[in-house]
Amino acid sequence: MLDGPVVGVLSPFAGGVYYGALLAGISAAAARAGSRTIVVQTLDAAASITVNGGTPTFDAPVAWDHIAGFVVLADAVTGSYVERVRAAGKPVVLLGHDDGRADLPAVLADNAAGIREAVAHLIAHGHRRIAFTGNIVVSDVAERYQAYRETLLAHGIAPDPALFLPAADNLESGIAWATAEALRDGPPAPAIVAATDRNAIGVMRALAAARLRCPDDYVLTGFDDIEVAAFQEPGLASVRQMLGEMAAEAVGLLLRAVSGQEVPPGRHRVPTSFVPRGSCGCADVPAQPSGERDRLAERVAVLLPPDSFRTADDLEVLRRAVTAVRAVVGTAAAGRRPDLDPAAEALMRLYELRPQPESLRVLSRAVQEYTQGLELSDDGAGRRVDICVQDLILATARLHHRAQFGERWRLRSTISAHYELSMALLYERRSDPSDLSWLAATPAGGGAVGLWTADRQLRVPPGWQRHPGPPIGPAVLSVSQFPPAGLIASAEPAETVFVVPAKVNTSDRGLLAVVDVVDSRVEDGRELVNQCAALFTVALDLREQEERLRQAALSDTLTGLPNRAAFVETLEGAARTPGRRFGVLFLDLDGFKQVNDTLGHAVGDALLVHVAERIRRSLRSGDVAARLGGDEFVVFLDDVTAQPQLDEIAERLRATIAAPFHLAGRMVRVGVSIGATTRDDLDTADEILSAADAAMYRVKAGSR
Repeated sequence: MLDGPVVGVLSPFAGGVYYGALLAGISAAAARAGSRTIVVQTLDAAASITVNGGTPTFDAPVAWDHIAGFVVLADAVTGSYVERVRAAGKPVVLLGHDDGRADLPAVLADNAAGIREAVAHLIAHGHRRIAFTGNIVVSDVAERYQAYRETLLAHGIAPDPALFLPAADNLESGIAWATAEALRDGPPAPAIVAATDRNAIGVMRALAAARLRCPDDYVLTGFDDIEVAAFQEPGLASVRQMLGEMAAEAVGLLLRAVSGQEVPPGRHRVPTSFVPRGSCGCADVPAQPSGERDRLAERVAVLLPPDSFRTADDLEVLRRAVTAVRAVVGTAAAGRRPDLDPAAEALMRLYELRPQPESLRVLSRAVQEYTQGLELSDDGAGRRVDICVQDLILATARLHHRAQFGERWRLRSTISAHYELSMALLYERRSDPSDLSWLAATPAGGGAVGLWTADRQLRVPPGWQRHPGPPIGPAVLSVSQFPPAGLIASAEPAETVFVVPAKVNTSDRGLLAVVDVVDSRVEDGRELVNQCAALFTVALDLREQEERLRQAALSDTLTGLPNRAAFVETLEGAARTPGRRFGVLFLDLDGFKQVNDTLGHAVGDALLVHVAERIRRSLRSGDVAARLGGDEFVVFLDDVTAQPQLDEIAERLRATIAAPFHLAGRMVRVGVSIGATTRDDLDTADEILSAADAAMYRVKAGSR
């Protein structure tokens, strides 16, 4: 039951490899505590993925009425926004940064310990010249750089300023120093410590372009241990941040503060660990602990979170895996046929706690080493156990391949969803994007949109839900009331409520709220909910542009009245309605040519504008006036059934137009000939218009 205080998160992005991992951890920890999570993305839907120092343009109190307190991620908002949150009485916990503030609790990875371990590892390999690359404007990177310097000094190595290689950002693109010219004489140092894995991957790409191979020509370490690090060639050695554990710690601190408990300010450190791989010159499989107490459990326990963050569920997964392996090995040793499926599934559950490529190798080696240490009765038992181990490893690999197939299917579904979204929002121009029916193409469970009103409120059309439930909206809400309470209540324990600005460049439409699961398997800023907000904004822009173009195509540019095409469209619509009664007046100005010839075209144009305005003011609601061209006008009169009515309206128009006009300091008069017709038995717009035209010429001929 999710009835606890709502946890708010301020994040530059609603998902992604780094931010998504933190958001997933926050959402899971909040759900375990009985709370829902609202993630507010502070960058625009189509913003660049490079951000430093917060989002100064984000200042709206989004969802403040629902949220009890905030976890604030790095580069989400400025310090002044944080102060506004605190002034509103909402506790704040910083996650992944502290911005140099000692007055707030901040959960951080132990940056210094991780870098010390990485640098010491390179020194143990015999390296004395070790470079550092990163963007030290960012506080956690500055910590890592300081730890790098201190570790060198502790080992009697003076830091060389020439070996600090500043990066423009924390991404692959930040490695601007790695140019072909700079690498002409080889790598800047035989060992390089990168502040982030993305920086490290940028280094590997740049040096590979210069035909420098890792680890033959240089060795390299990163930081973060993002999923793609292990898939590099060679595998990227990295410092592993326990992002899930950091998120859980931040949620715990926040909920304590919300409940009124004392939460000390300052840094709350979460351990990091160095993961050696091929890029630092080591084998890609981490070393295993030794010991005789419980060899199997000790070896596979490296896949669990650190001791201080291990949950009862984690320990139960470990216990079941160890028990299952022992059971099948014992069954095989006794000469009976073991059932491998439960053991393989138990090992897969253990693998899923740390789903890295080396984790499968850890499991395989642990099982092999465990059986090698067993005292078996005879050679036959040994052979049976060896066969059992091989079959168990193969069964686990098959489950892993099945999971990989599921991931490939997810990617196919994501591509399909993007296609269907594009078609629904950008191609199906007759649909209204605000009805959110297009969300059916995504995995989302529900959604609501708030569109800005003139006074900066949010007009909320009816929301969309995948499953039946209480209706959401329509309503007009303040920013602090959005998203609607009904949408928040509809979120299941595994789901998160995301709020993303529907803003692309200068087009600011409002806010989009979506109930979905966190996507941490794509690049930051490229998750589906972000794309939904961007495409939704573009779709509204396109609809508006098309309407402007349509109005321009159907309007007379001089008078602003509908033009011939628009009038014919109106007339055709009326003519298609059986039994509808209406009339048409055809107006032709008398004396307009003389005004044009004597006073000039500018005065003539001004006269047409004034005539159009007099016609417009003379009409009833539902009537339509249009300019056909030159000095000809037409009027559609709705619900007119008799000629006397037409004559009365025509006479009123004639008198109105005949009144003098004051133009360019002159008094100008024109007359008008008006032909009238009712629908009668005429079937088409052309026939009706021709009849009115003919009636006008009869009037004009009679007046001559």
